[in-house]
Amino acid sequence: MARKRRWLRWLMGSAVLAAGVLAFYIYYHPPMRLMPAPLLFQGDDIPLADIAPALTEGSMIDVFYGSNRFPVGSPDARIYSVAPDTRLHLGRAELRIGDESSTLAQLYEWTTGVERDDRPFVHLERMREYASLSIADEPEGANEPAAAAWFEEINASLAASPHKNVLVYIHGANTTVERAAGQAAMLRHFTGRNAVVVVFVWPTAENFLRYSRDIKNAYGSAPRVVELITLLAEHTDAENIDVFTYSAGGTVGSDALGQLPHVAPAAAERLGHIIHAAPDADQRKFIDDLASYGPSANRVTALVNMRDSALLLSATVHRGARAGRPVMPELTEEASLRLLEAAREHRVNLVQIHPDNLAQTAATSHTFWYEDPWVGNDVIVSLLFGDLGPEQRQLVSGEAESGTRYWTIPQDYPDRLDALKEVIRAELTDRAQ
Repeated sequence: MARKRRWLRWLMGSAVLAAGVLAFYIYYHPPMRLMPAPLLFQGDDIPLADIAPALTEGSMIDVFYGSNRFPVGSPDARIYSVAPDTRLHLGRAELRIGDESSTLAQLYEWTTGVERDDRPFVHLERMREYASLSIADEPEGANEPAAAAWFEEINASLAASPHKNVLVYIHGANTTVERAAGQAAMLRHFTGRNAVVVVFVWPTAENFLRYSRDIKNAYGSAPRVVELITLLAEHTDAENIDVFTYSAGGTVGSDALGQLPHVAPAAAERLGHIIHAAPDADQRKFIDDLASYGPSANRVTALVNMRDSALLLSATVHRGARAGRPVMPELTEEASLRLLEAAREHRVNLVQIHPDNLAQTAATSHTFWYEDPWVGNDVIVSLLFGDLGPEQRQLVSGEAESGTRYWTIPQDYPDRLDALKEVIRAELTDRAQ
């Protein structure tokens, strides 16, 4: 009997522990940790001022934002709930790398260090909302003083930067506002604070058990992204609008981009480099959307991991392949031909992530773009130098059994860094001339 009671206590304790672990993973959403330093940033011989002059101002960093989450509280200290809103909210988010005691020397080490284990959190300090626009507000609402002030600040940031594009970043499912803003802030930080980043914060349930609700909200958020891109094209001095989507943000962004040429063709013509990292989007619809917006964009890049465990689970839930883990036999002959043609004409570049080739990426990684310094390096170079093709960025090509051409980051990628620097210097010289 005593043995039976001990067994029951052990069983109950294990159940409580398992429930606690499950609850932890469901509800715990820590801030983003600063991504590892991309290869171009690594090394003590790189002057801080050459990497990012604005770093001398300290650990504070800001990004612009647009959101269709329902707002709570004062506009000067907005909180955005998980509930969707029909309005588009425009504002500016302030974040801090590390805590208030972080020194400039620490910031330098975090920004240039090689494979550091003490990467700091990126904390969201405040969100300040400038304007709230509904569909009925267009085009008059965008010209109201509050909205005009937001566009003016974007233009001021563009004027102060050698990089004249605006980057719209769209986060994935099960993501808090703080983590979404933190991911966008890392892109701004590692472009030397040159990229003018606008994060689109769409409503996610912040609970992976409610993933189906997130996907429903993803499709519902696409029209707000269309409005945001249209507003940026019409009211800012940006030469192009770049778009970077991650995970289920690929559903939001792909759907929006597919609509854009039909809803706002002039804005579609301003599209620059479109990057989809591990896109959790229906494979067939993703290719249909690509056929719509691809001819307008300067370049389209999709980063995929064929062993992505998160997208394997998503494919099981949706009973169909996801764009970030494509299955060519599932495509119609017409869709396959469109993809092959786009790849041949370099309108779309498929970058296949081979974790075995990389520095520190798990085989089933879904987070490779911000966890691996080699992939992060290619992402940052792509954002700053959108005209550089994969070969110029020192990637190597291959061909799948289906005939689809793809690119990959090779095992000797660090050895190619000097050649990449030469390409970048030539690009900067061309720009200066």
